Amino acid sequence: MKKSISLLFLIALFLMLPSFSCKAMKPWEFSSRDECDKFELALAKSDGGLEHKECYDSYDSALNAMNNGDDNSVIIENGVIINAKYAVVDYDVSYTYANKAYIDVYNSSTSWDTEGHYIRTSQPDDAVVLDYSYSSNRIKIKVSGLVGWISKTGGSATLYDVVPLAWVKSPQYYKVTSDAIYHVFPGNVYGEKGNYVMSLDIKPSMLNEGNYYSYDGHYFYKDMKTLINDYKNNTYANSVNPTQPYYNYYQYLSYRTKTIYNADNINQFIDKRTGGNTSSKLYNTGEAFINAQNDYGINALLMLSVGINESGWGTSNISQSKNNLFGLNAVDSNPYLQSDAFNSPADCIETYAYVWLSYGFVQPGDWRFKGANLGNKVEGLNLKYASDPYWGENAAHYYYEFDKTFDFQERKQNEYTIAVLKDNYSEGVNVRKTPNGDIIDNENGDGNRYYKYKIVDSAVVVLGEEKDNNGKIWYKIQSDPNLTDNLSYTKEDSKSTPKKKYNWNGHVYVSADYFRKVTETVTEYPSNDPNGNSSPTPIVATISSTVNKTDYSYESGMITGIKLDTNADSVADSLKNKGAKDIKVTDSDGNSKSGKLATGDKITLTVEDKTETIIVVVAGDTDGDGAMSAVDYVNIKNHIMETHSLNGAYLKAADADNDGSISAMDYVKIKNYIMGG
Repeated sequence: MKKSISLLFLIALFLMLPSFSCKAMKPWEFSSRDECDKFELALAKSDGGLEHKECYDSYDSALNAMNNGDDNSVIIENGVIINAKYAVVDYDVSYTYANKAYIDVYNSSTSWDTEGHYIRTSQPDDAVVLDYSYSSNRIKIKVSGLVGWISKTGGSATLYDVVPLAWVKSPQYYKVTSDAIYHVFPGNVYGEKGNYVMSLDIKPSMLNEGNYYSYDGHYFYKDMKTLINDYKNNTYANSVNPTQPYYNYYQYLSYRTKTIYNADNINQFIDKRTGGNTSSKLYNTGEAFINAQNDYGINALLMLSVGINESGWGTSNISQSKNNLFGLNAVDSNPYLQSDAFNSPADCIETYAYVWLSYGFVQPGDWRFKGANLGNKVEGLNLKYASDPYWGENAAHYYYEFDKTFDFQERKQNEYTIAVLKDNYSEGVNVRKTPNGDIIDNENGDGNRYYKYKIVDSAVVVLGEEKDNNGKIWYKIQSDPNLTDNLSYTKEDSKSTPKKKYNWNGHVYVSADYFRKVTETVTEYPSNDPNGNSSPTPIVATISSTVNKTDYSYESGMITGIKLDTNADSVADSLKNKGAKDIKVTDSDGNSKSGKLATGDKITLTVEDKTETIIVVVAGDTDGDGAMSAVDYVNIKNHIMETHSLNGAYLKAADADNDGSISAMDYVKIKNYIMGG
């Protein structure tokens, strides 16, 4: 699968590091050092030099002396630092062995199993050192939440250098200001290059203003040695937030969500950030992103954020020549030649949403499913999608910047409640149709239940809470797989035609015992303008965008996604909660209506200064009586046989299985329903 080097066209402030009077030695600058025949214990000096301490005949004796010695102790063999009491690993080195541009991260010092973990070898280039195995010549690191072992060499290439903390002038760190949190990446750990700053999220409540160290983005430290000690002891007890880990809202938001923003907002944002560059392949793609979201259940802004990150705002060579906005199949060995080509940006967006995401990365049962959010190198898309350990943060940065541009109206109006899995569960946490009810089975019904949560920090969207008969709390969540109306796997896959639309009413349940809510309540939002004077770019509110904020969808003057027995008041309340006003529900003849909705009913609503009457579509109800009966079966069959035609909302209602076409499957579904299936 793809192991990409993401394009980091970050809209960020470039800061130059201060100069230092002392220059640290580089590991290769003392390769001729021969103080000892075998192992040397030395001290790394703050002036960049080394002070010889002792010689040892065995690594174990040198290790014991290091562990019980000065904090700046290092072990040298054949002119190379192989271990240090406190250090980072610098893996910004040339690695062309086996035509790779990434390093495999193994589960142990001797195992060859990676479970798909890998990191790229270019900037950012530092991780903390936790342990070293002399026998296997592997070092244990932590980066982007991932803990694992990397080899010293690959073929003839050196994969990393151990840099004692005394020599580290610029490790990566997080900067918290009065209104935001940023991740600061150095050009290298020696402080010789500038660094770039990436905005991530609104200021976390558990962190005061200042600079912090973290290699998982959840627990933060003011001191690197304290961080390393905690990591070595598998604890966060000495972090500044040991009981309240931080989770970036945009990085842990599920793909199975809807943005409140519409196509015009997306086009506004792209125009603003590209200077109106009409040659950008992202130009005027707002409608394609929104359509893909509504049809295939993939958040439009999460897709856009990845597209910006992967295509350099639609200007990369691959996007320009192949309409490939997401680096699809742009593997590290030969990204251009291997990458996929598409007929248009819209074609790429639709394929990405349906094939790569809905029936790929966010589909439990697919080999790439590690959580339906951007994530990091432990869970989420980042684990399998990209070799950049901070790819998830990079994409989240653009979502944050988008929301900030519009004065955080998404967070203010429609902030989702995010919960994450508390721990790793090898057997998996089952998902159920009702609180403590039937477990979601796979598409074959053979008992192999793919829909489980196993990886710590896997994120879900909590839509509500319910108790079972024993008083146990269950979280109602948005389903990751595309489920049928009876909450079973759909039998279609990414190659099915026509494409199967996502069922936004697929709501399922998980036990609250295994998850913890992490969404913070924001009480003060930062201003768009540093002086707080400017007005935010206005949202272009439309009837369609308001309907699309609900569990229903707007399609060519119709409101779809309404199930049988849906009450008119509940739909009206949903629209009202999303900003609509002056809502009036009538039957097809214009008479005021309450109770159960039927195909052909009308809903008149106003959004901003626009008023529109939209037609209700209830799937399977082709005669407008609000039920599904033998009449509907006959209507669909006659329509297919061309003895009687259905039109408008009634034709739309004939698509009983919501696959985008009218076929025998639709009247079979109605027949099964009538017979109690």
